[in-house]
Amino acid sequence: MRKALLSISLLVILLIAGCSQDNKENANVNTKKASSASEENQQWDLSPEFETSTGDKLVGQKDKVGIVGPEFKAGEVNKWLWHFWGDEQTIKGGNFKVVAINKDTGENEMALVTDAGTANERKVWNYEELAYSPNGVRGSDSSRPSNISLPKAGIWRLEVFIGTERFGTIVVDVK
Repeated sequence: MRKALLSISLLVILLIAGCSQDNKENANVNTKKASSASEENQQWDLSPEFETSTGDKLVGQKDKVGIVGPEFKAGEVNKWLWHFWGDEQTIKGGNFKVVAINKDTGENEMALVTDAGTANERKVWNYEELAYSPNGVRGSDSSRPSNISLPKAGIWRLEVFIGTERFGTIVVDVK
């Protein structure tokens, strides 16, 4: 009987110690989230329009990534031309990927569309690797046409990746 009580007591102590450690880890995660809250709010400011070296106007991050195309409308597929500035190793660092994040839901969505306007039309996470062409279209080091569709109106953050590295961010208002 004593052994059973001792075993149960030991089990309860281990269980409490384990839960205590889990709470400490969760507290660290919550602290990280809270400290980045102001950073997160800034990430939802609409991206500014900027002028390229050739005088063209794009939306995005000057000397990093920019897009030009029609107004974003929910549920519609539209053509957008992406422009990238960077060194050859970075530009050719892997597939071009866009992760669209809705401000209200926080959900990650596919935004890029392949085979637009055909029976095979579908959303994808990424397109193939970018070509490097310094001083190319609108003074960029690479450009890539795309079809994009976002499912609902609101503020969307388009996180742009080249390979596994986040290259830039563009925040848009979808009507």
